[in-house]
Amino acid sequence: MSGVDALTGLPAGIPAARPPTPPAPKATLGQAEFLRLLTAQLKNQDPTKPIDNLEYVQQMAMFSQISATTEGNQRLDAIAARLDELIALSQPIPPAATEGA
Repeated sequence: MSGVDALTGLPAGIPAARPPTPPAPKATLGQAEFLRLLTAQLKNQDPTKPIDNLEYVQQMAMFSQISATTEGNQRLDAIAARLDELIALSQPIPPAATEGA
């Protein structure tokens, strides 16, 4: 078989497919990722030594608190941006800008 590439096993002249690139890692986890991790943790726990229910409740409460804080911060940022816009609009026009008109 002289017309076959030894590495790919494809006929000569046919390029091999590139392997798929993995997705870029996220900087933060969202609610869907948290639930996916929690479900995997439940599936893979040792049935003879189950994790205390209190730990799960604490994890879920902590995630809810972080989620609420993040949402609150986003709302406060939007309010601050709007206030900055309103303050800028309420400033008097400098005299130098009105003299040329």
